[in-house]
Amino acid sequence: MSLHSIRLGLIFLFVGIGILLHVKMGIGSAWYFYLTALILLATHFLYANVWSAFSTLKKGKPMEAELMLTKIKKPQWLARSPRAYFHFTKGMIDLQSKKLGEAELHLLEALKLGLRTPNDNALTALNIAHIHFVRKERTKARKYLEKAKSFAFNDLMIGENIRKMEAVL
Repeated sequence: MSLHSIRLGLIFLFVGIGILLHVKMGIGSAWYFYLTALILLATHFLYANVWSAFSTLKKGKPMEAELMLTKIKKPQWLARSPRAYFHFTKGMIDLQSKKLGEAELHLLEALKLGLRTPNDNALTALNIAHIHFVRKERTKARKYLEKAKSFAFNDLMIGENIRKMEAVL
């Protein structure tokens, strides 16, 4: 059972208990159930299951992560940070599926919104540079490679991939 399903189940449960208490004892006993349901509903729209999808992608399960992302009907309603990671995760999945145009759009949006860590920002810029390298757009590839280098990342794999990209450019 996913976090998404659990959250929706809890919303219905709290609303149901709130209605029951409201009818039996009045609003004084039910308001906090309504408030809890409202808070859960707000988190459903502001955060959805982006973090679960991101975590699933990091575990090497892109198909499962994509399935989680398809459940998000209105990504524009997400809060800024989850929206950035929605685009990052979607961009990485599209890149693995060789959908370079879509991947670039999502990764650019993630970079524009700003990811939480320098490692994630550097990885995003590096993957955009890779897309431009594949398209033989060397000037744009160098631009995003420099952007990737500008982040204070501490991941050895990112550093190694930046050095490889510099060597071929």
